[in-house]
Amino acid sequence: MHACPPRTHRHFPPVTATRLVLASVLWCLLALPVQVRADDGAGAQADSAAPRELAILAFHRPPYYTFAHGEAGGFLVDAVRRVLDAARIPYHVAEMPPKRILVRLEQDPDAYACSPGWYRTRERAQFARFSAPIYRNLSPVAVLRVEAAHRTGGGRGLAALLATGLRMVLRGGFSYGPALDDALARSRAPVYRSTADNAALLEMLASGRYDMTLMEQEEATELLRRSPRLFQALELVPLAGQDILVGQPQTRHLMCGRGVDEATLRRIDDAIAEVLGDVTAAP
Repeated sequence: MHACPPRTHRHFPPVTATRLVLASVLWCLLALPVQVRADDGAGAQADSAAPRELAILAFHRPPYYTFAHGEAGGFLVDAVRRVLDAARIPYHVAEMPPKRILVRLEQDPDAYACSPGWYRTRERAQFARFSAPIYRNLSPVAVLRVEAAHRTGGGRGLAALLATGLRMVLRGGFSYGPALDDALARSRAPVYRSTADNAALLEMLASGRYDMTLMEQEEATELLRRSPRLFQALELVPLAGQDILVGQPQTRHLMCGRGVDEATLRRIDDAIAEVLGDVTAAP
């Protein structure tokens, strides 16, 4: 009978204080990169957080604002871009109908948005903030069908034109400046207000549906330049007399929501002075 081989025993080295210290150091080294990565990730998230952008709201109205193929343009949009770049204020340009712009700025007390090219009126000043002027208008004009212009008898003031019985159509919700707005309010002549844009109003005149409208000289000139048919059918009549002289010149501003604080508006005004100068000065 053979004797069983003796059972072998594995011997483990005794745990020493030195080994405990080394294990602790190794644990700290393994844990440290995880914590650093977590901290670095939080910092990267904070650094990558985009600053709040000011919404610049405009609508297609050449030559002031244009939207084509996803690109915003027009000389007022370009002027505002230069101003905000100089002020180092992040922004984006978005297209929005004019009535929706007014509703947004009036009903949202926190609206961080501005719209370029608006007149400052008493009604709008109740819910919006206005920048310094960004543009000084040329004098507005009446646009008449050629046949209607021949019937005016040389009248060039708004009151004289309205007294001839011409059918006038205007864009609803628009101000034509204090002088013309007051003259329209005093007149008893019927005035039709349309939701159509100014290009469509000119089409209404050319078709004989109406006889006359009011328009900024810059816009009327551009729209007629783009359409030979309208150029032949319509005539620009410069306005004269007290109706147009009172309150001139008219200036256009950035109309901003109440969410645009006073400090931001001061930065915008300072940049306007730097980039655009005093637009109210006589040319």
